[in-house]
Amino acid sequence: MLYESGKALPPRVILFNLEYEERASPHRSTVKRRLKRLTDHELTEKVDDSGYYILTDKGRSWVEGDLDNRDLEADW
Repeated sequence: MLYESGKALPPRVILFNLEYEERASPHRSTVKRRLKRLTDHELTEKVDDSGYYILTDKGRSWVEGDLDNRDLEADW
């Protein structure tokens, strides 16, 4: 969602679009946990205290396949 839109999105909007596009139907807490994990690895970042997330340059590289999982921390 973050990659395709190129915009900052809150977890609720990400969840809505995943379900609307019939890609997945995760629980809201799952979306939040995954965003936190992506943020821990600097693939996404939280925009202020707004609850919105945006994909970082590192995250775009990872989505596009230019960054290998081995390049991320060992606990990924």
